[in-house]
Amino acid sequence: MLKVEKITLAAVAIFLVSCSDISQVCRHSLAAAPWMKQIISTRASASESLPVSTITVAPRNEAPLKVTWKQLSDVIFTRKYDEKMKMPMLYPSFSRNIKALNGKTVEISGYMVPVDAKGGLYVLSANPNSSCFFCGGAGPETVMTLNFKSKKPDFETDDYIKATGVLRLNEKNIYEMYYNLDNAEVTDK
Repeated sequence: MLKVEKITLAAVAIFLVSCSDISQVCRHSLAAAPWMKQIISTRASASESLPVSTITVAPRNEAPLKVTWKQLSDVIFTRKYDEKMKMPMLYPSFSRNIKALNGKTVEISGYMVPVDAKGGLYVLSANPNSSCFFCGGAGPETVMTLNFKSKKPDFETDDYIKATGVLRLNEKNIYEMYYNLDNAEVTDK
């Protein structure tokens, strides 16, 4: 029975990957990913006109919960065409376990992707840049925006770090990643 479940899960994963149109972003530059340029260029203006997140919880003073990327993969995506972006976008439905982490102080490790260091856009990835979501090696649940508490540290692509901050989920704002770590601090580099 377990073998049948694994085969079914593999078939579903292959189906989801085959339905994704990520070939346009399988290059290592923003010039090859016009949708990412759009997100970067509209990030500031979008934050003024769109909600920062669709799920908000006030942060509490508590010891950070250790979170893994495997835990964060418990999400289902629905493809919906977005008129403004002129392309299909994925909208998440988070599991109850993930929703329970929203607003909590968490600690997570991953690879740094400084997408726009001057503009303050840093991404933490479960995978190195060469196989992260932007290059087609994984899904959007494997990346997280880091919104630093104070001074933006200097990073190189693929620096492996441990970060702590308040996890904020995003279900509807297409100008933000699904996972956001607010008040982020690097606790280990």
